[in-house]
Amino acid sequence: MWEWIKQHASPAYAMEAFESRWEVFESERLIRPHRSKKHQLRHSFHPLGTVFLMICDRLENRGGIDELIALLDRTQELLDRDHPDREAVADNIVFCQWVFQTFAVQLEALVLDGTLKELMEDQWQYHHQDLDQRVLRLNHDVNRHFPKDVDLAHRAFVMVEAEQRYSHWAAQALLRVLDRAGTTLDFDVLSAEEYLEAARNAPPEQLAEAGLALVADAPQVWLDAGAVVDALEAFVPRHRVRYRPPVPKGSTDRDPFGAVAERAARERARRERAADRMLLEQDRAEMTEELRRSRWPRAVRLLTDLILLDADPHAPYRLEMGTELIIDREAWVTHLHPVTVHRTHTPAVHRSPALVASEQGDEEP
Repeated sequence: MWEWIKQHASPAYAMEAFESRWEVFESERLIRPHRSKKHQLRHSFHPLGTVFLMICDRLENRGGIDELIALLDRTQELLDRDHPDREAVADNIVFCQWVFQTFAVQLEALVLDGTLKELMEDQWQYHHQDLDQRVLRLNHDVNRHFPKDVDLAHRAFVMVEAEQRYSHWAAQALLRVLDRAGTTLDFDVLSAEEYLEAARNAPPEQLAEAGLALVADAPQVWLDAGAVVDALEAFVPRHRVRYRPPVPKGSTDRDPFGAVAERAARERARRERAADRMLLEQDRAEMTEELRRSRWPRAVRLLTDLILLDADPHAPYRLEMGTELIIDREAWVTHLHPVTVHRTHTPAVHRSPALVASEQGDEEP
């Protein structure tokens, strides 16, 4: 066979490699004669051989986890029937338990003694999201279909324990990979597809955490002496020009405080004119009879004006009230004290020019 290959092709492998592979194919019955004749030089590859190679490739990449999932699914299909086969279910459960124990032992050895490269290469083979849910559902269905079968329930329970041990060491392997990769800044932990998926869909906060331990120096600005001299010669300091702020526009509304002051000035001017009419250019005037002849509202207002003039330090008037009490039941004002108004030549406090001008402007013509 090797001579025929050398005559019709240029193999890139040695004869020993070919012979070893040929013996494997013959022992596994993957190579068979094309016809059932003696000294048959033509051979054909068994159709199942291609499937076998595909399985070997999947086992190399996935580590057998897919076959374990398929076995769990087949066992679940048996339990979903109305009358499941007890022996088939028991055999599958025992085999799944054995596979879980084997995987757990392998993972434990990798976590305790394996290198980071070995963990990164092997731990992805044991990654499956809903494996624990499948096992728990299988255990629940076993107890539901065979409630009195203690032996089968025990086997299912042992399988759950084996799966939990396997899941524990799978998680420990992942934690060790992440811990070592974080301290050594090894970016080979994730594949290129996973980095691309994270860049597209991960939130910005998680993406920012990837660069917390990175140290990067900012590039230095390159300047030569000539550029510095040219910049200094071309530099012109900027002068800040201050502009006068615009004059605010006056409001057309009346000033409420000014209105109060104007009203007070008008009232003071009115009281002083009333006092001048009472005095008639004299320095003293008796107001008792005037108050007795007046009605009660006018008498109250007149007496109030005189009291306010006496209390005003700017007004040149003084009010004198006697202690005698005059009682007249027929008059409008039945009880009254003698009242006298005096004109003083100078007020107690001199008024400001602005106040005098305001009062003069408010006087009625």
